[in-house]
Amino acid sequence: MNTGVRLIKWSAVRDELEAALIASGAGNNLPAPEYPVVALRHSPLWEIRASSTVPPADGSLPRRWLDDEDPELGLSDPAFDLLTDESSRSRFIAALHSMISGANLPVSNSAPDSYWIIDLGIELRRGSVHDKYGGSRQSGISPSARTPNILLFTDPVRGRSHGYFDGWGDDGAFHYTGTGKTGDQKMSGDNEAVARYRATGRQLRLFRVTRKGWVRYIGCFGLDPVRPWYTSRAPSTGGGPLRSVIVFRLQPEAEVDYGEFALPGSADMLSRVVSIPLEKVHADEYFISRSTAAKAERREGLLVHEYADYLRSLGHNVDRLQILPPGVAGPLLTDLYDETAGDLIEAKSVTSRDAIRLAVGQLFDYRRFIDPLPRLNILVPSRPHADLLDFCASVNVRVIWKAKRPEIWAHS
Repeated sequence: MNTGVRLIKWSAVRDELEAALIASGAGNNLPAPEYPVVALRHSPLWEIRASSTVPPADGSLPRRWLDDEDPELGLSDPAFDLLTDESSRSRFIAALHSMISGANLPVSNSAPDSYWIIDLGIELRRGSVHDKYGGSRQSGISPSARTPNILLFTDPVRGRSHGYFDGWGDDGAFHYTGTGKTGDQKMSGDNEAVARYRATGRQLRLFRVTRKGWVRYIGCFGLDPVRPWYTSRAPSTGGGPLRSVIVFRLQPEAEVDYGEFALPGSADMLSRVVSIPLEKVHADEYFISRSTAAKAERREGLLVHEYADYLRSLGHNVDRLQILPPGVAGPLLTDLYDETAGDLIEAKSVTSRDAIRLAVGQLFDYRRFIDPLPRLNILVPSRPHADLLDFCASVNVRVIWKAKRPEIWAHS
């Protein structure tokens, strides 16, 4: 390549680069000049001018893309300016020659660990993925120490028992829950590795668990540049207390295998309703805060526990329902469910019109997922205004409150 030319067409340099790889000792295998060209796509020292997105260095895709697109490529402006100095250029060429001479260059029929050869949609043993690309064999997020990859594993069925609600969103992103089964998830460790994947020169490779020990390759992803991640609320392992979880918004960087992943709202994603012991949820939700919302939450929790104790004294089985609607990233959680009487109960710490109307809406939202349909109840600390009782009666919702004298529970 002439020293006075910064960018050159792929078609003009392809054969020259291929010949250089052969001369430098690529061996008897067919050299793959497309790999170093495409693998440098995120480097500040390299530039590729094209009308379409540059693909990752996977399989045969880079060669097809380069031949079809025929982009201009070469050193970035800063790197080119630096190498116009004869002394800098000589040192660079010497270092590059030394690096190439001691490296096993990627070849099309026998790519080394640093390049990806697993095809989209292929099902294989998880262990064989780690044999080739490294990373932990147990973790959902598995950064590799010996290849530039972070392996991500999602199990949409078993993951839900740990509060992992992964899947495609209607925003076109794959919503992937961070690591950590109990307590609030932190942006550290493997989660931080995902957040900083581009700064460390890695690729995010997503797999779906298909059966025990087997996974299916979904594709190569990047984080959404505008909103790479957000926090949500999800239960701990086994229906434990609610905690804050990190959800990454993965965007496909090239073609992906959508496979059996259903988009939100599709018919094959069924809702799920499970019972959660009341104590496991509420005990850890109480926290010291001066905010009005926190105080209201605590009052509601105490009210629920007091009424639950009353129902247990009557021999009733009480718990809380966790509802996962189709395609929703997190569960809905009811305040109280009386299994013996079939009563669904929503608690409010005040008897204002807004609070009562909100409770009615929540009850009807929950009820459509529960079979058989439960009786709807609102639990409040005192008797509401007569007009609000009439409103609740008109939609067949019972109101329960604690009478001051005697100490009994009354209802409409």
